[in-house]
Amino acid sequence: MVAAKRPRVESVDLVRGLVMVLMALDHVRDFVGMPANPVDLATTTVPLFFTRWVTHFCAPTFFLLTGTGAYLRGRRKPKGELARFLVTRGLWLIFIELVPLRCLGFQFNVDYRLTFCFILWALGWAMIVLGGLIYLPDWAITTFGVVLIAGHNLLDRINSQNPLWVLLHQPGFLLNTPRHQLVVAYPLIPGSA
Repeated sequence: MVAAKRPRVESVDLVRGLVMVLMALDHVRDFVGMPANPVDLATTTVPLFFTRWVTHFCAPTFFLLTGTGAYLRGRRKPKGELARFLVTRGLWLIFIELVPLRCLGFQFNVDYRLTFCFILWALGWAMIVLGGLIYLPDWAITTFGVVLIAGHNLLDRINSQNPLWVLLHQPGFLLNTPRHQLVVAYPLIPGSA
């Protein structure tokens, strides 16, 4: 006997698909468009500026949908199973960012002298953190989320190259040695700049 599958939440899938199309538009523009800075108002065009501007909503939407998906999955799975899923999925996203995408998609080498940590890195770490947060009561998770969203711009005034600060809030070098550089381009709590 086959267990009945729960139907997917179509609105979540629709938003996820729309965001993927927008990101594809931006990435294709990078590869086939004219080499120009799309946010430099002195040299850009309206369509070019708009295609870049609208994609600024994509990464935050992916993070929102990650939390939404965790909540929906958590309604039908035990917390331990959900935590394992989030941590495992987070580790896989970090691996994908640092190995196949880094070696075969962005830099086409395996020397790891220079490595950038982009959105999948941040999303993976966010899932790992979420895997721990789910054990908190709902009011504590809500408070954490509200403080994070409402207060994160207050952190923009702090300027530090401390590796923990780079990981959390300010893009920069997580590791900077003569032989290896690890650059966090997308921190866990990105600032407004």
